[in-house]
Amino acid sequence: MLGNKTSEEETEIADKFLKFLEKNGDLRRVKEIISLAEDLFIKKTGRRKIILETARRVPEKEIIEKISQTGDIVKKKINKDLIAGIKIIINDEQLDMSMKNKLNKLFK
Repeated sequence: MLGNKTSEEETEIADKFLKFLEKNGDLRRVKEIISLAEDLFIKKTGRRKIILETARRVPEKEIIEKISQTGDIVKKKINKDLIAGIKIIINDEQLDMSMKNKLNKLFK
């Protein structure tokens, strides 16, 4: 995500960032701050944030290749509440093909 930085440079940047947060008393909010920084980075660069949620581990390489573009940030997440199927979130849009969603629709 840091472009053409080496892993040593990325580690140094991350260490300085964490020390900065600690110095300002914001270390407890690190997840929120990183998420906001990631969102700003995505908007600035025109990239997309893709989250693949599945109920269990699945070979998702083919799915990722079909829906992602160069530079997209792809995250994989196991969510046992889905029961089966997949939920794909691209930025703020969501495609929910999970069994949980289908059951919820059926019994509404």
